[in-house]
Amino acid sequence: MNKKNEYEQIYYFCYFKKLFESWEESTNKLMDVWMNSPLMDRAVEKSSEFKNYIHSFIEQTLEQRYLPEKRDMEKLIDTLDSLGEKIADLEGKITDLQSDAANPKPKTRSRNTKKKVKEKKQ
Repeated sequence: MNKKNEYEQIYYFCYFKKLFESWEESTNKLMDVWMNSPLMDRAVEKSSEFKNYIHSFIEQTLEQRYLPEKRDMEKLIDTLDSLGEKIADLEGKITDLQSDAANPKPKTRSRNTKKKVKEKKQ
């Protein structure tokens, strides 16, 4: 029984091998005819044109959708930077005012005050 099984397997694989070889040969002939056809050149050319069209369309779409957002983000960053600078200036002024309030300067007398003081003494 083992011999019979082996022969069946060998027969099956030989049959498969013949089928594969005939398929490979017919496909090879078909590919030769197809590749040497002038229509194939035209098909490759049109395919290349279509690929370039798709690439340019995708690039244009990405530029229209992405770049405005990028410009908006740059504008927002500039605005935030200028606001940060203004806040820093205001904080500096507040600090100066607080230090002035903590260390008051001696008051200087004006002319009118000096005259009034002299008049009172006399």
